[in-house]
Amino acid sequence: MAILNKLISAAVMTIVLTGCYSDFEPDIDSTPVVCINANAKVGEVLKIFATRTWRWTEINQDEGADIQLKDGEVSLYVNGELFEVLHYSEWDYHDPKYSWVNKQCGFLSSYYPQPGDKIKIMAHSPLYGDAEGEVTVPFPVEINEVESLVSDLDVCQEGNTVLYRANVSLGIRFTDPLDITNYYLFESNLNTYESSFHDTRVVFDYNSEPLFTEHVSSLESVISETSGYTVFSDRMVSGKTYPLHIRLNEIEYRVSSENGFESNKSYIRFALNSISESYYRHVISVWESNDGINGILGDVGLADPVWECSNVSTGAGVISAITPASIKVPLSSFFKED
Repeated sequence: MAILNKLISAAVMTIVLTGCYSDFEPDIDSTPVVCINANAKVGEVLKIFATRTWRWTEINQDEGADIQLKDGEVSLYVNGELFEVLHYSEWDYHDPKYSWVNKQCGFLSSYYPQPGDKIKIMAHSPLYGDAEGEVTVPFPVEINEVESLVSDLDVCQEGNTVLYRANVSLGIRFTDPLDITNYYLFESNLNTYESSFHDTRVVFDYNSEPLFTEHVSSLESVISETSGYTVFSDRMVSGKTYPLHIRLNEIEYRVSSENGFESNKSYIRFALNSISESYYRHVISVWESNDGINGILGDVGLADPVWECSNVSTGAGVISAITPASIKVPLSSFFKED
């Protein structure tokens, strides 16, 4: 009897674990439409990327889909007036973070966005139709001051250099304007271009700031990925002065014994970027789609899909704006004695 039960169990396991599948392409009617992506950043010329949508089956593994609107036309309006009409072009783009030059293609304007400007973009394609959208460039909100508390400080002599190690807790203060609703993107980066010491390092930790997870529910905070997002609104700090809580962990900062802090001018740039509502809502919708409860359930068919937020008339793309306000903090300021 025991042997028979084992044989029956093995047969059941075989039935449960055996299956078949077949490849098929859903016959879904999807007519391509014009897609507009543009981020109007104060201090940089406006680049407009007007393309078309495509079915995933169009993608060639080696070349990708040809989605450029090479015969398209883009009209740029600023504060209600036609600024210029643009046609497809290609240009060299040098990312300041890297040394190499990349090729970009799209619609390159001669317009430099200014705070308060109202921008409207209209794109036309003879084949795929029209699309349009608009955004208002936000005004900057300055960083008032940066407070710091150094912990776990270790200083050691290594040959003709001195190595500083520490962790630093920061309070980055700003005052939110009361009269309008504001949206922000916080950024920080280490700049060592002026230093000959390549082992200068910092680990940025944003997990101590509650504003960065204001969009996360209690349940999502347990089961979802919440790190990596530093956008937030002013709904919790409207009209108030508030310190963003940022930690700098595992700092390593080396200087020469002879020239001291002057030998290593590395600094951290903290940026409090004022962003348009379209920018904020798009980023949050991406998080909701990838990591939010509704997005997770939608992926397995237990809820409606969560679509990325768009302010373009066709529902494809996003037109956003950003106004930076930044401050530079030398790494030496954490270690100099008053």
